[in-house]
Amino acid sequence: MDDPCQPGTLPPPRRPVSITAARDTTTGHHEQAWPSCDQLTTEKITTVRHTCYTAAAKAIFALQNGQRLTGEQLFVTAHAQAARAWWDLVQEEITSKQLSSDHALRRVRSWARHYLTAEPPAARPGTLFDHALAHAARMAARDFLNDSGHLLTQHLIHQAAHPAAPSATPAEHDHPRPVHPTPPAPTVVAP
Repeated sequence: MDDPCQPGTLPPPRRPVSITAARDTTTGHHEQAWPSCDQLTTEKITTVRHTCYTAAAKAIFALQNGQRLTGEQLFVTAHAQAARAWWDLVQEEITSKQLSSDHALRRVRSWARHYLTAEPPAARPGTLFDHALAHAARMAARDFLNDSGHLLTQHLIHQAAHPAAPSATPAEHDHPRPVHPTPPAPTVVAP
């Protein structure tokens, strides 16, 4: 059985590798181009979308071919879908409200923090499957906070190293916030 979709364990989800651009320390005259926050955010959104497509395609392939669908496959797919929803919110903030990527990241990060800390528990207990989906959604929100925090840290490091670099401040893009941000995907569906 060489099919990775058959029973067995899936490899653990890969953690993002550092996105830090290499600096040329041998010569002070020529510094390598540092990717902008916009570029890094666009790359991350693209990567998350491809991960979501891949996870969904593997699950659909298994279903269409009558193969056993494992809990790991479902969890990876649910996690990828929830992660994509957070990054799609960033993309929506950038395109529809024309925010800079760092401002959009900060805004969606505040919604993710609110989702993790202030979201009330379900009124009625759901099934174990619903509970697992809620775990996947919360894990995706934590991963979003981690990854977006890393991008913002890289952006701040670049700004500190190059103070003349243009940067949009939140005051330049003052848009009203929604009163109650909704999570990107339903986390628990009561039966």
